[in-house]
Amino acid sequence: MLENTWVLVVGLALTWFLQLYLTSLQMRRYYGRIAALRREGQVWVGLAGSAWRRRTYAVMVVGPDRRVQRVEQLSGWTVLAKLKGVPGVTGYTVEEIADDSVALPVPKKLREALKHAVSLMLAHEQEQQVESSADPDPGTSVVPSSL
Repeated sequence: MLENTWVLVVGLALTWFLQLYLTSLQMRRYYGRIAALRREGQVWVGLAGSAWRRRTYAVMVVGPDRRVQRVEQLSGWTVLAKLKGVPGVTGYTVEEIADDSVALPVPKKLREALKHAVSLMLAHEQEQQVESSADPDPGTSVVPSSL
């Protein structure tokens, strides 16, 4: 009985270390690809789905003219999933991606992930505007005078 318990414990430990190794490989691949995409423009990542209904991540590269330069998708259940290019979305503006009336050649879940990425981008831009309007010249400071 005791021997069987040790075999089970060692087996569980080995599978856990395998999971950690495969997860670290996926993270290195993903962040390496994100770093490469950042050279092309601003990168925004959106998410759609849930843990139980298969998540889809959309990585969207936006140029200075607010047009989509590239879209890649990460989808799957396992740590073996990797980013794959999505054709047909290049050239759309950020506003067109967010607009439901504009037809995009992508599945519904990927469209939701793209819209999530756009909402994160717009929220960040709004945050930047609030910060810049609150302190128009950060180099100036008020020094109290001593009487």
